[in-house]
Amino acid sequence: MADSTPTDTYGPGTAVDTEFVPVPLECRRLLRMLAARTPGFTTEEALLGGVEFHGSDLPCIPGPIKSQAVTAVLHAMVGIVGLEMLRLRGIATKTTTRIDTDHAGLYPATAALVDVDGVSGPPVIKLPTVPQWDKDRASNSPLVYRATAIYETADAGVWFQLHGSLDSWGMLSLLGITKDLDAQVRTNDAAYALIQERVRKLRAREIEQLMVEKGLSGSIVFSPADWQQTTMGRSLGRHPLINYRRQTQCPPLDPPAPTPVRYESDKRPLSGIKVVELVRIIAGTAAGAALASMGAEVIRKTIDLDLDDPADHAKLLRLFEQADVVIQGYRLGSLARRGFGLDAAFEIANRRGRGIVYVDENCYGPDGYYAERPGWQQVADAAAGSSYVMAQSFGCPAGQGVLPSLPISDMSTGILTALTAMCALRDRAKYGGSYHGHASLAAYNMATLDREVRLYSRDVVTRVADRYQFPVWSSDAHVAPLYYSIIDAWASHSELIRHDKYYVRFSDSVFGKELRVLAPVVKYDNEASCPRWDSPPVPFCHHEYTEFCSK
Repeated sequence: MADSTPTDTYGPGTAVDTEFVPVPLECRRLLRMLAARTPGFTTEEALLGGVEFHGSDLPCIPGPIKSQAVTAVLHAMVGIVGLEMLRLRGIATKTTTRIDTDHAGLYPATAALVDVDGVSGPPVIKLPTVPQWDKDRASNSPLVYRATAIYETADAGVWFQLHGSLDSWGMLSLLGITKDLDAQVRTNDAAYALIQERVRKLRAREIEQLMVEKGLSGSIVFSPADWQQTTMGRSLGRHPLINYRRQTQCPPLDPPAPTPVRYESDKRPLSGIKVVELVRIIAGTAAGAALASMGAEVIRKTIDLDLDDPADHAKLLRLFEQADVVIQGYRLGSLARRGFGLDAAFEIANRRGRGIVYVDENCYGPDGYYAERPGWQQVADAAAGSSYVMAQSFGCPAGQGVLPSLPISDMSTGILTALTAMCALRDRAKYGGSYHGHASLAAYNMATLDREVRLYSRDVVTRVADRYQFPVWSSDAHVAPLYYSIIDAWASHSELIRHDKYYVRFSDSVFGKELRVLAPVVKYDNEASCPRWDSPPVPFCHHEYTEFCSK
C-alpha cells in the first residue's frame, strides 16, 4: 500500500503518492475509504470485498488527479447498492460487482464517444439529426466562444474562470465588450486577447463581485488549500460526499409495498421505481441515465413544459404525484418558486402515504453563501482547485488555471447523484419515510483532491502522457475541442476506444440507423440484473407529454 508525504508539489493543500499503485488496486483502497465515510453505507464484507476491479495499471486520463479511480469507485458503490435493492426485492444474486477501470476512465468522455452511422468525433455535431444546442458554436462568434475560458487578472498570480453560461453577451458587456465588436474580432485568438486585455484591468474580487451582482457564473482559480479556507469551501466540507438524510419532520411513512407483479419480469435493481428528472446539462442527465440503466422509469427533459402555463403546471404536478424520485439540477430555490421544490414534494408524499426521494444537484452544494449561484463544470473545477492542480502539472506559474482534460466533474457528479438517490431509495425500502439528498460538482472535485486520496507523482503523470501522447493545453482551452483531442490521442496510440465491450448499439434511433453509445459501467454475474437501457437517447423536447406507464 502506498504511503504519502504531505507536500505542495501541485500547490497548497495537495498530497502526492510516494509510490505508484495500479489503478485497480488503488480503487480497492479508495472504495474502503469512501464507504467508511458514507453514513449508512454497508459494512458487509461480502459486498465490499465482492467488488472486482480490473483494467490497465496506468490511468488513461491525463494529469495527477485520480479522477478515473474515484469515478470507478462511485460506479462500484452504485453496483453495491443495486445488489442491496435486489435483495430487498427478493431476487437472489451473488455479491459480485465487476468494474472495468478502463471503462470507467472512458465514462467522462461519454458525450464525445457517440457514433452515428459510422460518424464519430466533431462531425457528429454537424449531422442534420443532431440539434444545435451549443450556442458557442452555433453563434459562430469568437467572442462568445472565448467568453468561457481562464484569464489572468490585475492581481499578480490570480486567474479567473469566466463562463458565458446562457448569457455570454451579458457577461462580456461587464468587461466593456459589446456586440458591435463582433464584426471586428473574427478569430478565437483575437477574441481571447481582447477579453484578456479587459480582464487584466480588474482585480479578481472585482470580477467575482460583478458576477454575483448580475447572477452570472465564474470563479477565481483557487488552490485546494485556498478553497478549503473560504467560507463556502468550509460549508461544503462539512457534508459527506454521498449526502442524504431521512427527513424527520415528515410523517413516519411505512416502507412502500413490494414491487408490483407487473415489474417482476425485469430483474434489475430499480424496476418499478419512477423518476422525474428536471435537469438541463450533463450531470443531471447522466444521473437519470444511470438510474434508467438500473431499471427505473425516467421521465425527463425530453418533454417540454411551460410552468407558466396552468395546464403544463398541472402535468408536472401529476408526475410528482406518481414519482418515487425527483432529481432537479436547476439553481437551488428556483423550482420551489414555481411550486415544485422540496416542501411541495414532501406534501405530495404525505398526502399519498408513500415517501419520496428528492435530490438536488448543483455546483456549490446544499448551503453556504454560494449555494444558489449558477455554476458549471469549469467553474467548479476552478473553485475547488482542480484547474490549479492541472496548471501546476504543466509547469505553469502558481495561481494559473488549466482545465482538466474532460468534463470529468460533470459526468462523475452524475453518477454521484444517482448513487445518492439509490442510497435513499434503499433506506426508504427498509425504513420508510422521505429523503432529501444533494450532489454537487464542487464536492466531487474536493473528493478527488482530498489529501487521503492523494495525487499521482510527476513521474506517473509523465508516463501516462507518454503512453498516449496527450497534447499540452493552456488556459484558453475550450472544453469540447479539448476532450476530442484526448479521444484522438486514445485512438492514435492505443486500442482503448476500439473495444466493442464498452459500447451498446441501438438500431433506428432518432439520430441515425445505428447509434453507438458508451454502455453502463457496472456489471453483475446475473445478466438479467445487469444495468442496460431499453431505448436509445433522444434530443431535448423530443417527446410529447406522457405519464408513467402505471400509477
